[in-house]
Amino acid sequence: MQPQAAVLVLISRGDNPAVLYTKRAAHLRQHPGEVCFPGGMWESGDADLFTTAQRETHEEIGLPATEIQLLGRLPQSHTRAGTPVTPFVASFNSSAPLLPSPHELDSVFSVPLMAFNEGIQVREDKFERGGRVFSVPVYHYEGYEIWGFTAAVTAQLLRLLARAPC
Repeated sequence: MQPQAAVLVLISRGDNPAVLYTKRAAHLRQHPGEVCFPGGMWESGDADLFTTAQRETHEEIGLPATEIQLLGRLPQSHTRAGTPVTPFVASFNSSAPLLPSPHELDSVFSVPLMAFNEGIQVREDKFERGGRVFSVPVYHYEGYEIWGFTAAVTAQLLRLLARAPC
């Protein structure tokens, strides 16, 4: 399998569902201090990309696969560096203990879905790839900036949820 990655877009179950994000540790060589979804690169021992996302999520925040309920997957996208990433959408019990790995993360936080409707988008970034110009929202929430690939996946999720029947 070519180098590729998978992430989990985790939505907490309950009255006020929220999307879980992580902030990468500042000491990391790749993407230090960036907000992202839990996940990472596929390894040869992973049966599939969903297994990759679950393994990486457990390594990063201590959430076991038994606490993750798969809801679906979003189309594979590419990071600015060109890495193909498959986002899986899943729900989890927000009362499950999360243990962020200090080797990988500075913090874990959640943004209530309702907050996205309350104006946390602060701008749109534009970038070009393959002769096409893409526009990606940038969100600010409680001191965190969600941008780039993570914001693009978040926007895709929000569009799907807006179209979903109640």
